[in-house]
Amino acid sequence: MFSLSIKEMTFFKLKYLLIGFILFFVAALVFIISGLANGLANDNASSMKELEVTNFYLAEDSENRLDRSQFTIEQAEKAKDASAFGVQMQTTEKDKDRKKIDSTFMTFENKKLLPTIIEGKLPQNANEVIVDKTMQEHGVKLGSVLYLPSVEKKVKVSAFTEHFTYSHTPVIVIQPALWEKVGFTYNALVSTSGTPAQSIDGDWSTKEDVVAQIPGYSAEQSSLNMMLSFLIIIAVFVLGAFFYIMTIQKVQQFGILKAIGAKSKSLIRTTMLQVFILSITSITLAALFAYILPLFIPEGMPFVFEPTVILSYGAALFAVSLIGALISTISIVKADPIQAMGRVE
Repeated sequence: MFSLSIKEMTFFKLKYLLIGFILFFVAALVFIISGLANGLANDNASSMKELEVTNFYLAEDSENRLDRSQFTIEQAEKAKDASAFGVQMQTTEKDKDRKKIDSTFMTFENKKLLPTIIEGKLPQNANEVIVDKTMQEHGVKLGSVLYLPSVEKKVKVSAFTEHFTYSHTPVIVIQPALWEKVGFTYNALVSTSGTPAQSIDGDWSTKEDVVAQIPGYSAEQSSLNMMLSFLIIIAVFVLGAFFYIMTIQKVQQFGILKAIGAKSKSLIRTTMLQVFILSITSITLAALFAYILPLFIPEGMPFVFEPTVILSYGAALFAVSLIGALISTISIVKADPIQAMGRVE
């Protein structure tokens, strides 16, 4: 039956190529939207996801939003088994040309939470900072001087990190000494394990809950996930319809094959094998296309190829293809050899 499947696919090349292309484009669209969803999620919250913390202690009634939570320096000093964490969305300027750059200031009382350095060295004093490498797009280099207009301070870039952004802006990691000197308040206390008791009013929240409340994060992800859901639903009907039509067109052939001794089970296996080959080939090519796509899209477009996510969506599309083909095999069982022979005459 394997050779019969291959021979038929080889003989009707154009028909099977068209079906394969449709499946390829549907799968590629799913993978591309998935990559964009992951890219936007990382661009919005990569700094928070990279933090090796389990819980955030936020002020009461902050609803898990960092911008609504504030702790004074005195309150932060009362923290037990937790360290202060601050985040402020501010505008930064390059000292030479005063070019404005949207950015986010962060500070970590616990130095173990500092991001991984990919270029440069850790700050040696309060006036040196670590910045995300996306700042390089604005002409920022090692040793560049940045002006912080909101606090009227100048800082020097001592190191670059990567994948450290917040709300689609690059993060500038400021030392706690400068953070406190300019009068910024802390937004949370962070713990690397458990939820230790605190003497100040507030509530513990998980990192996932805090990330979900970053401005725009949930709206972006829910919109893209809805698009993906509808796309898969559409794929169910489109692929099911194509495989059904493909099977219906061969009812006469199935009837003749039954008349000369072929069994329904064998014919169903032949059809399912064809769908299996088409699905595996098309979905694999679509995954490869999504993998190399970042080489051709604009550099500023957030796109992240997540193998596990791609694998899960690929498996879903593969299952959809097989189910659609399996439903269409009902016509194989119903194929009447006598009717088929009569039509031949």
